[in-house]
Amino acid sequence: MTSKCEHSVKSARPVRLVVAAALLVLAGPAHAWAANIVVEWNATAIATALAAGEGALPQTRSMAIVAIAVNDAVNAITRRHAIYGLPLVAPGDASVDAAVAGAAHRALVRLYPSQTAAIDAALTASLAAHGVSPSDASIAFGELVADQTVAGRISDGVSTAQFPYTPPGAGSPGVWAPTLPAHLPAALPGWGRITPWVLRDGSQFRPDEGPSLTSRRYARDFDEIKAFGSAASLVRTPEQTNIALFWLTSAAVIWDGVLRQVATARGLDESDTAHAFALVNLAGADAGIACWDAKYTFNFWRPVTAIAEADADGNPDTTADPTWRPLAPTPNFPEFPSGHTVISGAMGTMLRLLFGDDPGVAFTASSPTNPGFTRTWGTFSAGIDEVIDARVWTGFHFRSSDEEGARIGRHVAQFVFQHALRDEERHDR
Repeated sequence: MTSKCEHSVKSARPVRLVVAAALLVLAGPAHAWAANIVVEWNATAIATALAAGEGALPQTRSMAIVAIAVNDAVNAITRRHAIYGLPLVAPGDASVDAAVAGAAHRALVRLYPSQTAAIDAALTASLAAHGVSPSDASIAFGELVADQTVAGRISDGVSTAQFPYTPPGAGSPGVWAPTLPAHLPAALPGWGRITPWVLRDGSQFRPDEGPSLTSRRYARDFDEIKAFGSAASLVRTPEQTNIALFWLTSAAVIWDGVLRQVATARGLDESDTAHAFALVNLAGADAGIACWDAKYTFNFWRPVTAIAEADADGNPDTTADPTWRPLAPTPNFPEFPSGHTVISGAMGTMLRLLFGDDPGVAFTASSPTNPGFTRTWGTFSAGIDEVIDARVWTGFHFRSSDEEGARIGRHVAQFVFQHALRDEERHDR
């Protein structure tokens, strides 16, 4: 694995590969399957989450579970990198490919039982493509590791994260109100209290204060999103609209896809690849927890409410427009901080810590929420900067919320990098 101090790679030219939401056909021909089976099963995991219709926040947890199961199965065999769970003894002459397939398949079936038929088909195709016998004992070992990983999260509090919620001070200026359709419940108000994977507590990087309605910064952010985030905007360019729609997909779809490109272009082996996916998705999962802790602490109103009710905000520099609507329907949870920039900030920063900001690979990313429109970046930071803009142009978040979100995500990633899967702590036989 490249150290965090390496900032570039000697290369004749940047490599441009495509990130697709469902990069691999689950039961496609052998030539459609990746040479690196860890890359392959990450693409299968993302495609499965999308097929199941899983929300972006729960998706961070699911992708972390799959990534940890695969990391622990691989590195229990290779002893290259540390594992997250309790050490398990792999069978003699264990097959890495078989263990990866077993771990990923079992974790996905446990997480997405409605997709079992497709996941089973993926397993059959994957084993055939990699020349692994269905009776290989290492498959069962991978399944055992996955069962342990899933069991470790059963009591993390996710089962009680959804409950009826009314924010304190509901109806007051600045306080979040349910967005259309108003009959939907507040989304996962208890997610910020579930057990983190690495952080000490969901509140560890909570901001000291939220936005101030009467500040000049708020008025500036208000005017910007009112102009650029409107469904009827006259100043947002067609490209900005496309970028906004592009980023309506989840952070995991984008950043796991970027990592698949890096792993392939760098020729990483299964141990290094599994280690990288585990760290990136641990950062994403803990970032989601940290973000939801802050969201339901500050309960700040969304632009769609703020612009309609600006006459009551106490700021002389804001003007109400009850007819204003955002480019896309506003999610039903508080505004501050921006969830996408927290999670993208964490995942993108973890990639930067692992490979340097410019790893020598230009990322040409695709999104299922804007098919046919691609984004190419030469650095991980460029992708993070873009999602900050995108959430303004979508009409979802004030810029200060996006920037604060990226800052929180950066701190989460740095903490995870410093405390999780440290190779000096790996379990040796």
